[in-house]
Amino acid sequence: MDVKEQIEILVALQKNDTDVERVQGMISGIREKRSGMEARVAEAASAAETAAAELAELRKEYRALEGDVKINLELIRKSKSRLPSVKSNKEYQALLRQIEETERTNSRIEDSMLSLLDRIEAGEKLVAQREQEGKQAEAAFASEKARLDGEVRNGKAQLTKLAAERERIAGSASDALLETFNRTRQLVEGPAVVPVRGTTCEGCNINIPPQQAIELRRFESLNFCPFCNRLIYWERPLE
Repeated sequence: MDVKEQIEILVALQKNDTDVERVQGMISGIREKRSGMEARVAEAASAAETAAAELAELRKEYRALEGDVKINLELIRKSKSRLPSVKSNKEYQALLRQIEETERTNSRIEDSMLSLLDRIEAGEKLVAQREQEGKQAEAAFASEKARLDGEVRNGKAQLTKLAAERERIAGSASDALLETFNRTRQLVEGPAVVPVRGTTCEGCNINIPPQQAIELRRFESLNFCPFCNRLIYWERPLE
């Protein structure tokens, strides 16, 4: 196998690896988007549950105050019913003060109940809003889920096809050539095989020695850039 054929194999392997990385990145991005949508659905549901729980507490507090008012009203009624039977003025005045204090207490409680009613009304609106947001998040996820899952399936199918293609390409290469390619990939960042146009290495944008540039055009052996250590091959400059 001549050097040109070896370079064609290396370039094809590199393109295959690049395509695999691209598809894997696409699948990863789709999964992240899907997870993000699931998280928004969960957050919306949690927010609705929190708002509902807070509203339930407000209603519970209102019912408790409502019960206190009823108890105090009964106490007032009983106290007033005792007034005609009280014999001493002192006891009569004490009972009147008790009635007045209980009525003031009830007045304060009723003020608190009015405030609670405002908060309950606001809480009901918030619950409705949170529930609507939850429905919107669920609808958005349901709408996108099938499409995203389909894209992941397509991506996996592409990876299967690329794996078969790589096996075919690698099958036409010698073990030594594959070892050289894999070792170079581990040593450099980015592409392991790059062209040289004129005398410029496209990997590091540095001019290689003129003699090496001449040797590259002969395609007599594999060459490495003396500066970035990538596998290099000569390619006619773009006009």
